[in-house]
Amino acid sequence: MHSRRPIAAALTSALVLAALIAGPPVILLGFLDPPHIPTRAELASPGDPVLVVNALLATAWLCWLMFTWSVLAEVVQRLRNAPERAAIRTPFQRLAAHLITTIAISAVAPAPQAFAATSTVAAAPADAPTSAKEDATAKAEAGQQHKTYRVKPHDTLWEIAKRHLGDPMRYREIVKLNEGRVMTDGTTFTSEGWIRPGWLIRMPTDATELEPKHPQKPTAPEADDEPVHVVRQGDSLWNIAERHLRNGKRYGEIFKLNKGRPQPDGRRLTDPGQIETGWHLRLPGRVPSSPPEPPPTAEPVKVLKSVPDAETQGSATPRVTQTPAGLPAPAVPGVSIALPGGGMVGLSFAAGIAIALAAARVRQRVRRRVPEATEAVQVVPVPKPEPAVQAAEEAYRKANEPVADDYDLVKDSFTTEPPATLDVGVRAGENVTMDLPGLNLCLTGPGAEDVARALFVALIAQAEAQRVELVAPRDDAIKLFGDDLETLALHLPGLTLTPTFDDAVTHLASERINRAELLQDAEANDVTELRENRPDELIPALVMVGQLTERDPSYLESFLEDAPRFGIGAVLLGDRLPGARCEVGADFRASAEGDLDGVDLFRLPQQEAITFLRRIAIQHGHKDPATEATGEAAEVPEVEAPEVEVPEVQSALNTARFRLLLLGEVRLEIDGEPIDIPTAKGLEMLVLLAVHPAGQTKEEICAILWPDVEQPQAGYRFHAALSDLRKRLWAASGSNRKLTSFIGAENGTYRIDREHVWIDLWEFHAALADARKATDSETKASALDRAAEVCRGHLADGAPYLWIDLDHRDPLTLASVRALLQLGGIHEKAGRPKRSLEVMEQALALDPINEAAAVAVIRLLTGLGRRDEARLRAQHLTAHLASLDLEPTPETQATLRQLHSHLRG
Repeated sequence: MHSRRPIAAALTSALVLAALIAGPPVILLGFLDPPHIPTRAELASPGDPVLVVNALLATAWLCWLMFTWSVLAEVVQRLRNAPERAAIRTPFQRLAAHLITTIAISAVAPAPQAFAATSTVAAAPADAPTSAKEDATAKAEAGQQHKTYRVKPHDTLWEIAKRHLGDPMRYREIVKLNEGRVMTDGTTFTSEGWIRPGWLIRMPTDATELEPKHPQKPTAPEADDEPVHVVRQGDSLWNIAERHLRNGKRYGEIFKLNKGRPQPDGRRLTDPGQIETGWHLRLPGRVPSSPPEPPPTAEPVKVLKSVPDAETQGSATPRVTQTPAGLPAPAVPGVSIALPGGGMVGLSFAAGIAIALAAARVRQRVRRRVPEATEAVQVVPVPKPEPAVQAAEEAYRKANEPVADDYDLVKDSFTTEPPATLDVGVRAGENVTMDLPGLNLCLTGPGAEDVARALFVALIAQAEAQRVELVAPRDDAIKLFGDDLETLALHLPGLTLTPTFDDAVTHLASERINRAELLQDAEANDVTELRENRPDELIPALVMVGQLTERDPSYLESFLEDAPRFGIGAVLLGDRLPGARCEVGADFRASAEGDLDGVDLFRLPQQEAITFLRRIAIQHGHKDPATEATGEAAEVPEVEAPEVEVPEVQSALNTARFRLLLLGEVRLEIDGEPIDIPTAKGLEMLVLLAVHPAGQTKEEICAILWPDVEQPQAGYRFHAALSDLRKRLWAASGSNRKLTSFIGAENGTYRIDREHVWIDLWEFHAALADARKATDSETKASALDRAAEVCRGHLADGAPYLWIDLDHRDPLTLASVRALLQLGGIHEKAGRPKRSLEVMEQALALDPINEAAAVAVIRLLTGLGRRDEARLRAQHLTAHLASLDLEPTPETQATLRQLHSHLRG
């Protein structure tokens, strides 16, 4: 649109225009001589100042002429309503067009209406009347016909009217049709504001060449039709292809279909790695038939907190199936997660929990100590988290395969930017979000408390690094979560418990005043702009959670009206804020006036909610007796801990023709030469049987390798994969069934041939067993040296097997690091610093953030006189600890002081 102050903008533009047209001639003629044609003598001396001044004067006059020509051309264009600009374009054309357009629009702009530039999103429809007069106006507008247009970047009402109505002066009709309507981002359309990309504005019925609001898709597409996917936050072409085409590698087909197509925001897809939320991507019409899915009746559209446009409301997508009253809606695969205790959460919630678990494991890895020579090192299973936590983490892993290492996951997830939206539920198979700044919900009904718990925990999971602050009255919080919350509160980031409800409201009011002062000092319009202008100011999203029943809401309601500007919101239980009221049924389906109506809301029963809060608190230092077994205390003495399955049988000799290497990248060798196993399932079957030396039944193997395929199809796949694997191994080795089957079967149990196949994993287990039996440190060191020799890396490093991570890879990595630390300590005490250094380096290769190994390497390098290397390692260790917000242990500090004294000496 035009300027927020039309008269001021017109006067300013007129003054600038007059100054640029009249000013240069006055200055050039009044104070300087006019330029003249240079003489032959002046041309003979190009460095002569007279010639230089003459050239500058000629340039200045030329620029003035070009600008004056541009102004005249724009004036003629406006008077003639010319559809195109002048044929002769100058470098000053855009400046002239801006000035003339501002003057022209402002001069004829309608009188400003009594609408605020921005407003809090109400729960009622965008055009809902609030008085009898407004009701009559709304009915009159409802009878009028109009079209819609989605605003693109750099659009102005003048250009839109010229392009689609044939007359730029008809922009006033567009203003009249849209004045006072709430747009999709929650901003009210006014004659004094700017239009923004993505808005849906009404247009007169004779508007031409308008793009449809949403791509049209038949309700029953034929096989060759192209369905459409609306991009959600976090989507990539790979996971879209996996979700809809059952194969992430087909992302190239989606890119090819959509390359260069205009999107709703005016941009185009040019890079497969760059897609934006809200884009509409065509999908290949032919998708795999297994497993079949019923086609949707209409295109699902992501729902935001803002009040929908009237046209959007009229085309709301009906559900394919209806959940019977009183029964919770089932989770939607890929969008929501059903928890064992009856809760349902979104993938963003699962991401927060997965990061919390990874952070706790990383802190344990950092602080893992060097075992004494007398301790027994063995493979100990990693304790599994509670069922709800495990379900959330597994869902996250499946949605983000392959998952990054714990340290990388924690490090890459760190940010101080507050979340912009909050996932609240699911509708029509799509995630539903609400804007977090100005979040205003008043929940009532039988399912209200479970929904409030889910929103509370979701915000706590994102509150690290001062991103979110939750304020709750103590009694209300304990009523929601139970007495356990008292012990967890000190270790829950961003949580402030106040003595009373009034104290919580006072806290919000005080913070509002503080933020208002910050906005005034920074000359910013809202908190978002303030964060951009002052990134060093950490201003969290502030949300109050409490019980509103029987409490006076007037004071709270008074400053929630402009809460979005200050980044403040509230989630309350009760029905005393009519504009924010949301009825939550026993089936957790929302009934509200606005976007939440019909949404299946996320929810958490009290027990599951406190379980998640406990996990988040442990991440931030809470010591919980039920989970202490996962920490360092469980490591001494390990001999009392249950072991992971360890082979009691010996594999073939190290000189055997067939060697399967699993510690590091998976590799199969015959006579020392690597061979390729083209079938992925065949290789995975080989790895599975190697980590289960006692063997597996066909049913057990099928449950792991083909979990989504039922019998007898899974059995067919098993026999086909096994037969193909054997044939390929026979062909590669020149062997046959009589010499070895490679994988034998006995009483329905399949296991690897122990006489002909040597496996490094089995050798590692055997070496650890010998070390545990050793009666002196030298014998133990000899056995551990054998283990170190085969320990090339993580179990099946790089193999994307979800089943191997927690059950096998993590316990083995823990045992390997402990064995190497113990071996390094034995060699150091025995006076073999070079060998000790090699072993400690090997331990760091497996676990680069282990503080004890890093300190040992620094100490050994210093003792060997390699002080520059020691200083570099010290810098790396300090950086690792700082990235995790950890302080060095006293032993580390002593080693660093010793290094510094050596460097100074």
